[in-house]
Amino acid sequence: MAERTPYRHIHVRGLGVASEAFRGASGGGSEKNVPLVDNRAAHAGKLLDGLERAVALMDEYRSAQKYFGLPANKRGMPITVESRPEIALRVGQGRSGQGFALLNVHRGQSVDPERGPETDHATFFTTPKTLETFRRDLETYGAWVPSETDLSNAQDEDQEAPGRPRRFKLFESAAGIRPTTLLDLWTDRPDRYPRARGDHAWEVWTRIDFQEAFKRAIREFGLRRYGRSSKFIDTVVRGLIATPAQIHEVVRATGAVVGLRSASTFASDDQHFQPEDMTETLKGVVGRIRWPGEDAPVVAILDTGVQARHPLLSGALPSSRQYTADPFWGTGDHAGHGTNMAGVVLYGDLASLPVGGHPIRLTTRLESVIVTAPEDAPPVPARDAIKRAVEEVEAERAIRVFCLAQTADGELEDGLPTSTSGVLDQLAYGDGDRTRLFCAAVGNVPHDKDEPYQAAYYVDRNAQFGIQSPAQALNALSVGAVSLKDAPTPRKTPVAEAGDLAPTSRTAQSWAKLHANKPDIVMEGGNFTVDADGVFCRPSPTHMVLTTSRPPPTSTLALAGETSAATAACAGLAGRLLARYPKLRMETVRALMVHAAEWTPAMRAQLTAARNSGVPKSEAYAMLIGRFGWGVPYETRLFESARNALTLMVEDTLQPYRRGDGSSLPLKEMKYFKLPWPEDALRALGGTQVEMRCTLSYFIEPDLHAVARDQMKRYPSHRLRFDVKRYGEDDAQARARVNTLADESEPVDDTNDDGWVLGSFHRHRGALHHDIWTGPAHQLVERGGISILPVRGWWGDTRRFNRDERSVNFSLVVSIRTPESGGGDLFTEVVTKIKPANLVETPDAVIVT
Repeated sequence: MAERTPYRHIHVRGLGVASEAFRGASGGGSEKNVPLVDNRAAHAGKLLDGLERAVALMDEYRSAQKYFGLPANKRGMPITVESRPEIALRVGQGRSGQGFALLNVHRGQSVDPERGPETDHATFFTTPKTLETFRRDLETYGAWVPSETDLSNAQDEDQEAPGRPRRFKLFESAAGIRPTTLLDLWTDRPDRYPRARGDHAWEVWTRIDFQEAFKRAIREFGLRRYGRSSKFIDTVVRGLIATPAQIHEVVRATGAVVGLRSASTFASDDQHFQPEDMTETLKGVVGRIRWPGEDAPVVAILDTGVQARHPLLSGALPSSRQYTADPFWGTGDHAGHGTNMAGVVLYGDLASLPVGGHPIRLTTRLESVIVTAPEDAPPVPARDAIKRAVEEVEAERAIRVFCLAQTADGELEDGLPTSTSGVLDQLAYGDGDRTRLFCAAVGNVPHDKDEPYQAAYYVDRNAQFGIQSPAQALNALSVGAVSLKDAPTPRKTPVAEAGDLAPTSRTAQSWAKLHANKPDIVMEGGNFTVDADGVFCRPSPTHMVLTTSRPPPTSTLALAGETSAATAACAGLAGRLLARYPKLRMETVRALMVHAAEWTPAMRAQLTAARNSGVPKSEAYAMLIGRFGWGVPYETRLFESARNALTLMVEDTLQPYRRGDGSSLPLKEMKYFKLPWPEDALRALGGTQVEMRCTLSYFIEPDLHAVARDQMKRYPSHRLRFDVKRYGEDDAQARARVNTLADESEPVDDTNDDGWVLGSFHRHRGALHHDIWTGPAHQLVERGGISILPVRGWWGDTRRFNRDERSVNFSLVVSIRTPESGGGDLFTEVVTKIKPANLVETPDAVIVT
């Protein structure tokens, strides 16, 4: 084997060339046609009758709202529109619902089992003025006698197509209109709705321009607040302790409420495993530690606290960097979980440290913020705790990564954003320039001593247990767990083979819609062994991770595992990456962590088995990524390049939108990168098979209310895509081909661009896009051009939020791998082609020392 020469990755900025003639994709989607009603006049009459009954209490609502100071033009009431059976209700894609304020949309469920079959229903807020317009539109719809041309246009996807009445698709898909109930505003699982008359903890979503009336009402009603409020672009989320009757009065008297959910708090798994006596191991490690400097990157551990006096942690965590989300909680570790995580962040698995007298040089510091309430202490909402934690630590400016090995207990697990994941997305985006990286655990299948984990769950790799909040956040680096240790277990059978999913790691396989490819990566989480009964399992000490523990009555060392340990290991790895490359943007760190990941043989065997059983390629890879993400980060590839393994880190900006005529916000520009490609080295390899990886990472600003409106494509402020120049194209052809994209609801034509693992249609989910191309080296010679182009999000809906001229950061990581022997020096050829002005670091810093 040829000697491997290590180099630093090449870090560049300013390579992209903007094209402002970009036309781009709408970001919308086609819908199935609505079956036309038989008797439109009778149908309209039924809707009108329901409307009049629904708004019968309009004066009563407006009188209550006047008392609480709501301006006259905002006073009104909610009404609910139900769909025809088995027909999707068409509410349009606008933020305002075409005159109505669209509060929320429920798809395919019945809020009341006695109402009959499951249907869609949408809740709108209407004022007398919008009600008058709505009545007139409904009367026009009922009197409409279409021509043949009108009928052919009736199924046009445009909500306001010429030749048909306004709101045609809403009326055509509706079955009835009725008064709104609290259940219509409930956007959580129906079985979580409070049925008893007493007090309950509610998460209340409110419109941002109705806040004064809302705050006055909750004061007058004497309602108790639960944590602080969380503000989004046009929505404020609050916690209230109230009865259902009191919540109904708040809805009636304020006009503010758009949705209701159950409250949630952060929770950690209460798993405590003690190793055998490790006193000598501890002594041997302490004397070899070389503590990090004051300018080292920081990993902020958001958990149960950290025991800072621990001999393996004290030099990295001074007491001045211990914080808490609530001053009544104190700053010490109240449960032990946070101290466990701190050891994993700094050392990984203590049992894997090299023996001997060599120094252990730590390159990251620690911070601790308690976000989980101690036992018997008042909790803080998870969305609130995470924001308080960020505010606390950022009193000290530092290069920082956040470790969130906690999950938001009580929130939905269907992949859609929640208030906590929305806050995480918001904090990660920051102001768009100073971003934050959160490593978030996907969560574990529930189990404890009384209800142990059942081996049967593992047959389908925990397919029925969805990733927990906030790890579904688009901006998070979401971490699952894998079992990597091939340790002997005499007379016991491990649940997972080495390289397979850790037994209790949750997955995205149960998500109805893959809005993002999650998890992103997996790291060591230990293993379980099967009990003698063959049904239940328990953690295997020989497979767990050795780490630090809070002091007596427990030992100074402990065993940790599952997705908590995996997340801590991920955060520690990201911190060490920043110590090596301190000038990286957080988008780039996230991209590199995924870019360096590999699927293990055990993971690939499941892909092969699925394909051999007839599962289509796209479904097989969706299964693989839904279980394992892109695999386990390979540390050598993460930290360094080589002569035959080149990694190029490109950082740039793009302005997605521009001001158009009137209120329109067209897409503005794409960027094209003519990369400094190793053409000579690739030509010399001819038909040799080589690999190229591309990763695009960016952070979005969230609009949480878009989820309630059933407009997930409008949850992100913007989206980006990458497209690689194809074999046989020149640069002009590559740019022209992507200048106008097909609507993203239609599969993109990849027939002339094979060799990719996912392809352009499946890779562009979420805000982190990765794909792998394999093919002959002579074809890769012509693939040195990459386009980055925007797709519409909520920023483009209106000029009201002043986002039309805002630029966004993105990171593009591209790597090439060739056989270790027989090829040229990729690295040297590329470095000589880069202008010094584009290098973030000078060329003499390229070789690793």
